[in-house]
Amino acid sequence: MNDNDFQLVMRAKKQIQRETYIRSFLLFSAVFCAALKFLGMELPFLYLGLFVILFVSLVLSSDLIADIGAVSKRDLIDIIEKQFHNDPALLARYSSARSRSQS
Repeated sequence: MNDNDFQLVMRAKKQIQRETYIRSFLLFSAVFCAALKFLGMELPFLYLGLFVILFVSLVLSSDLIADIGAVSKRDLIDIIEKQFHNDPALLARYSSARSRSQS
């Protein structure tokens, strides 16, 4: 694995963490809004703000709409394929581990 591949993998890892944090924030916000609604509090600006954050996060994490600086799945698959082609022993270990897990 060369330095460019390593940097790409690290960017993908950060991207996954960022998406996880955004999902957690949106889930917590939805529960918080539901609790406020249950208590009888109406805050339309909060709902609008959360909708905007949700919409922006969906657009930025979409592979089809805005692929801004995101690591694509195709890039990661290419790195994995290069690793398999460069190290035949790795392919043998993968196939033996896979056959053991299916048994």
